[in-house]
Amino acid sequence: ILNLLMAAQKPTSSQVIIRICQLFDITENSARVSLARLVSDNLIESESRGVYQLAEKATSLSDDLSKWRHIEDKVQSWDGSWIGAFIGNLGRGDRTALRNRTRILQLAGFSELDQGLMVRPNNLVGGASKLRERLHKLGLEDEARIFTISDFDEDSQKKAINLWANQDLNEHYQKGQVELEQWMNSMKELDTHTAAREAFVMGDSTLRHLAFDPLLPNEMVNVDARKQYIQTMIRYDQVGRSIWVDLYNTFNQ
Repeated sequence: ILNLLMAAQKPTSSQVIIRICQLFDITENSARVSLARLVSDNLIESESRGVYQLAEKATSLSDDLSKWRHIEDKVQSWDGSWIGAFIGNLGRGDRTALRNRTRILQLAGFSELDQGLMVRPNNLVGGASKLRERLHKLGLEDEARIFTISDFDEDSQKKAINLWANQDLNEHYQKGQVELEQWMNSMKELDTHTAAREAFVMGDSTLRHLAFDPLLPNEMVNVDARKQYIQTMIRYDQVGRSIWVDLYNTFNQ
């Protein structure tokens, strides 16, 4: 439901949400329960009776995720330094806060080097200061310390480089591009509801991978393969959106 409201970018009636949920074999009762929970969690709000939109709490994340088409613009050449996030001074008793903190740092490509110390390559435009601003906007606690690390010893440098499953990322870029291409070539054989459902499921999975992609430098992954994957997803997104616009208009009649 959150993804539907992000894609719609406008208030949407519960009836339309329920009809779309039914495409995924989600019952009306389950959809209504989920709507109530999302309202309770302050992730969506009622714009008017029976009409919902994203609440402020979800809007910052939605705005951040919506920039996926331009994520390569965030990357610059890597000089071997790192951006560190020290969170060892933050409490771990509040599970909701811990889960939120972990998600935010993963969205920014951080991985844990040592307990309480997360790192990522310092290859993002704007460096630590720009990333610090983004992290706090997403909801990371102000007490988290974001800084540049420019002089790791040899063992720490090696350990940091090996924190990510680089080969898995390369394989995903290549496999994901092929899967998207194959679906676009075969989608004309599908009925509208099946095409809409499949486009949403595959697109959602791809966007999740892109959202959590650490944007590693060329020294660590195949950046050209990542760029091709993103370009293929841009074309796929255009195809999927055209299907969903037609379906959405039908449901609103």
